[in-house]
Amino acid sequence: FRWSARVMEFPMSDTVFSKSVLKHLFLDLEDTVITPVLDGWFNTHMINVQKVKAFIAEFKPDYVHLFSFAIWNEFERNAFNIGTRPMLEKSLGIQLGAIPTVDDDIIPVACKVMNISPETVNFQEMSNFWGKHETFRLNMRDKFKHVKEHGVEVEVVLLDDAVINEEFHWPDLAIRGRIINIDTMPEPNVTNQ
Repeated sequence: FRWSARVMEFPMSDTVFSKSVLKHLFLDLEDTVITPVLDGWFNTHMINVQKVKAFIAEFKPDYVHLFSFAIWNEFERNAFNIGTRPMLEKSLGIQLGAIPTVDDDIIPVACKVMNISPETVNFQEMSNFWGKHETFRLNMRDKFKHVKEHGVEVEVVLLDDAVINEEFHWPDLAIRGRIINIDTMPEPNVTNQ
């Protein structure tokens, strides 16, 4: 899936709009759900599986997406889709929706909201000035800017290892969100039956 507007638009069905709150979970990749991609996408390993599964069981997202700076471009997305995605989806028992790339999706959307030309912002500048928090928030503002028109509220959550815990609420846009550092989440009580 691309991070384009068509992916993030909601199907116009009675089923979707009969629900008053749509929940979207966004996962970072490296050091959040997989080991760092040092030797390619085929050589990563799952981490924090029980934490993420417990959070999914509690939050009950309608959609699960990625929001990671590890997928820079279409080449990396294709490599992720072949090398890591099957393992991640199987381990977490989910199907991924949007998989944005940094160059084609994340930076251009953040720049659009800030009214800045994307050609003037590179990855280092985005990281230094906006960081993961603000980049995520800018992308959420853009992607869900029309949900209120449909009488729907959106709740978004980002699980990441390089963030501080934060909550936000934009009543004018009907968006509520949380950014959660996975390292601050307690280990779930796992019982073997």
